[in-house]
Amino acid sequence: MTLYFIGFLALRLLCLTFVVVLILRIAAGTGRHRGDGALAALERRFVAGELPEEDFRHMRDVLES
Repeated sequence: MTLYFIGFLALRLLCLTFVVVLILRIAAGTGRHRGDGALAALERRFVAGELPEEDFRHMRDVLES
């Protein structure tokens, strides 16, 4: 009986760990893509000549912080 109980607890712990890791990876991925998209858009605007270098550097520093 106790062997089944230990196995059941181990299975629950494994499932809980999987869910927590999944949530953390989704949360980390969402923030990273959002920041990369903003930085890429800023770089495109700079290359197209829409932004002066000073503004570009300031906005890039804000995005990277």
